[in-house]
Amino acid sequence: MRQLLGKATLLCIVGVSLSLLHAHGQAAMFSVMAVLVVVLAAFSILWRIMLARHAAMGPEIRDRTITWWWMVAVFMLALSTHRLVSFAFLGFLCFASLREYYSMLPMTEEVESRLLSFKDRGAILASYLSIPVIIYLAYIEWYNLFIILVPVYVFLLVPILFILQDRTRGCLKSMGIITLGFLFFVHNFGHCLFMINMGPMVLLFCIALTEARDLLSFWVGKGFGRLAGRLADDSWLRRMLECKIAVEISPKKTWSAGFVSAVLVSLLSLLFLPLMPEFPAGRLSTGYCAFVGFMIGTLGLFGDLAFSMVKRDIGVKDSGNVLPGHGGIIDRVDSLIFTIPVVFHLIRWQYYY
Repeated sequence: MRQLLGKATLLCIVGVSLSLLHAHGQAAMFSVMAVLVVVLAAFSILWRIMLARHAAMGPEIRDRTITWWWMVAVFMLALSTHRLVSFAFLGFLCFASLREYYSMLPMTEEVESRLLSFKDRGAILASYLSIPVIIYLAYIEWYNLFIILVPVYVFLLVPILFILQDRTRGCLKSMGIITLGFLFFVHNFGHCLFMINMGPMVLLFCIALTEARDLLSFWVGKGFGRLAGRLADDSWLRRMLECKIAVEISPKKTWSAGFVSAVLVSLLSLLFLPLMPEFPAGRLSTGYCAFVGFMIGTLGLFGDLAFSMVKRDIGVKDSGNVLPGHGGIIDRVDSLIFTIPVVFHLIRWQYYY
């Protein structure tokens, strides 16, 4: 009964979202969302076939697909309703990912093992309070203050709070960890809030290609791994295919798979070209679109590796467990923290000045 109710709710959200997009005349958004629904429907059939054949990856594909259904449905609903709902939803994602980041770090007064101290709560609260402020600034489109609020004012507020506490022990480590958190999850990821002002299609373009890169890199890496296994040990092609990016951080990720995935994302970006909105300085050109797509493919890789590095340092496999089959929220948005701000500024620099 519970599963039936969940499926009915999911279908209702998807149906309402598509209806609203159609009613508002957002043909481009409707088309992309419809394609995503078809892709997810295909994966839903796939995992059922895999479970029937007792495939090893069947349960994982099932969990990932079901979670993707819910993520896409909620995202569709947020973008298809009122603009204020979109800002509230994306602001909540900033808050949830920042909270998950801090929750991964032990807070104790033991000098040897601590990452954060109980005395850091004031600075952590300041980073949380900056989120509704940037939501408001993005909503009223006050770019000049939006772009400097976190990296200048909130950044400077942290050492001021430490000074007012008259503390020295562990301050360098705490300031570094707290600053890294709000720069990643409030400032960088928060660019998605201002990106909506360019048009929801721009945000969808960036998110869809970033997530596609994750999927492509997985399958390209698997394919290259099998190909390398068939080659001679001293083959130059095998050495090239198996050349690792950072063995300690992620033993399986290779330069070849990363580069090919970035090229594929660049080609995939061209499918969005006729759907992109017109900017003040004109429409996105074919060459520039491919370049932005390649940057998404490249930066998405390093976003993934950056948070793998952080998790290995902390000693955790996943950032959380709220998304079955995926892990935590950070496990899903890590690449976006690198791609969203760069895509935003590439488009703004080229088409808004």
